[in-house]
Formats: sequence, structure tokens, C-alpha cells
Amino acid sequence: MTGEEHDATWARDMVAQIHQGAREAHERRDALAVAVDEIASGFTQLGLKPWKVGRRSSAREDTRAPDVQLGNRAIPVEKILRYESAVNILSAADQLRGFAVLLRAEASLMGAVSVARGVFEACLWAAAVLDPTISTDERLQRALTRRLARLSAGIRLNRMLGGGITDHEQSADDDGDDEHGSNRDPAQDIDDIVTYAKSRGWSVKKSRRAVEITPLSIDWLSENLENRVGIEGYAWTSGSSMAHSEHAADTASWIELTQDIGKAPAWLIQHLSTGVWAGPRLFLETFAGYTGKVHLEREYQRFEKRFWDHGRKA
Repeated sequence: MTGEEHDATWARDMVAQIHQGAREAHERRDALAVAVDEIASGFTQLGLKPWKVGRRSSAREDTRAPDVQLGNRAIPVEKILRYESAVNILSAADQLRGFAVLLRAEASLMGAVSVARGVFEACLWAAAVLDPTISTDERLQRALTRRLARLSAGIRLNRMLGGGITDHEQSADDDGDDEHGSNRDPAQDIDDIVTYAKSRGWSVKKSRRAVEITPLSIDWLSENLENRVGIEGYAWTSGSSMAHSEHAADTASWIELTQDIGKAPAWLIQHLSTGVWAGPRLFLETFAGYTGKVHLEREYQRFEKRFWDHGRKA
């Protein structure tokens, strides 16, 4: 074989390896997207369907707590905890589906990173409400604090939109009454929660945006929840550069690269979107501790395996 023939053979082999590598990368991308969709479907079921709970679990303990008297409504504690956690469980499910779409499209690096942060935060809030390492009263305080924040956000949004029809005015046309805050007067619901909290002797404080029974923040929760994984220590807290679009130098370089080539490779999205892995892991560990039952074990194992599969040879 002449030198020229050798060079041509080498070039053909190199091109074949490049194409093979691209095919394998696309297969890994698609397999991960499928696994993310599986987790999203599992989260949707957890948000909408009854939970299986153990006899000696914290979840069972919450069913024995006295009802919460909010105005003229007596609401079971477990119903409040279930609803406030489900809001975030379903939010995580929706954002996981969005991440899978962005992963397949390979079109937006920061879009995927932002969604990954949303997944982590939603999982962290859900885990905070169901934390089995604290008492029923402490879980209830967290859930009611989250409800106060949600109700206050609704009032702010209504004002921003010009103060159109209010929730309680609209409820007159509805068949039922949603005890969780929809189709109700949010200001009255806030007053009812504050009155209840004070009747229990709980501290109630007015923060910048909402009344709080127990101070909650992403930073504080990520530092104090058990079974946390290392990523929460910085990357997904309010102090993180990613939280404020103040990107570190290496991240800025990646952003420039994706703009230059017009593509955000799936492997790069994975590299910078660890919240998609850390959030579900933290929530499912906390949820298992709360209910006394392991949920989505096989789905999460498949997802975790795919997430950390970057095509490295054993």
C-alpha cells in the first residue's frame, strides 16, 4: 500500500468513526430523553394519584393530626401537605418534559440549564413540605407558608394584570368550592391562615412579598434537608452565578460555542444540567422516607444510568 493509499484509508476510517460516534451520541441523547419522560410520567402519577404509605410512616402519622380550622373550613392536615407538595411535584413533571424536548432539539443550552434549575427547585420545595425528619406541626407550618406565598403571588399577578375579575367573584359561577385557594378570595384565605397560625401560638412575620409562618428559602432548605447530594451546596442556591445569569468563565465559553456552531450538544446540556438529576433524587429519597414506601425505583435507576452515560469505555 502506497503512502497515498494509506492516507486515504486512514481518512475513510476516521470519517466512519466520526459518523459512528455521532450515531452513538444521538442514541444516548434519545435514550436519556426517554428516561426523563418516564420520570416525568411517574411524577405526574405521584401528583395526581393516591399515595401508598406504610403503617408507621410520617404520612400515616399526619392522618391522625387534628384538622386545620381555616375560617369556617376544617381541613385535614394530610390534605394540605398533599396539595402543597403536589403543586411542586406536578411542576417538576412539567419541567422534566420540557427538558426532554430541549435535550432532543439540542438548540438551547441556557434554556435547558434554566429548566434544570426549575426541576431542582420544584423537587426541593416538595421535599421540604414532606420532610420526614421534622414533626407534623413543622411540616404543616412549611406547607401553610408555601400556601401564603402562592396566595400572595396570585394577588400580585391580579394587580399587575389590572385587577380584573377576582377569584372569589368567579367562584359564584362554579359548581364547587376549592378549599386549596382556587376560585376563592385569596386575601380572606391569607387572613384565615394567619388567624389559625396565631391561635396555635406560631410566630407570624411579614416578609417583603408574603406573610411567613416559618422562614423558607432555597438556600436554607438545601443546607438543612437530609440526604442532600453535593450539588445543592452551591450550584443551585441563590448565591450561584447560574441563578443570576452571572456566568462563570467556562460556562460563558460554552455559551459562545453553542451560539457559534448553532447547536447545543446533548452531552453539554447534560454536563451543565445536573439539577435534573439531583432534584428527583432528593425528592424521591425524601418521599420514600415520608411514605415508608419506595416509589419509581426502576424508573429512576434507568434515568440515573442514562444521565451519567457519556459514552466512556469501561
